[in-house]
Amino acid sequence: MRKILGMAIGVAPKEKIFKAYIEIELQLGNIDRCRTLYEKYLEWAPQSCQAWCKFAELEASLDETERVRGLYELAISQPDLEMTENKW
Repeated sequence: MRKILGMAIGVAPKEKIFKAYIEIELQLGNIDRCRTLYEKYLEWAPQSCQAWCKFAELEASLDETERVRGLYELAISQPDLEMTENKW
């Protein structure tokens, strides 16, 4: 499954693929892999407010206060950050 999703992200990245892959890894408890996927997701879509927030929520759930702060600082520095209220 990882191989297929990884290839899909490499060939034709889409928001739906990132979300599904992150959710699977989260259920498996692979936090480091989730972080890597969020980093790739944000490289691909730095304007996605939802992605930034979900990544920060993950870090907050792990009591990683400094990481959360750093993510929010990076997010607000994005020039084209969308400000939608949509939820996942």
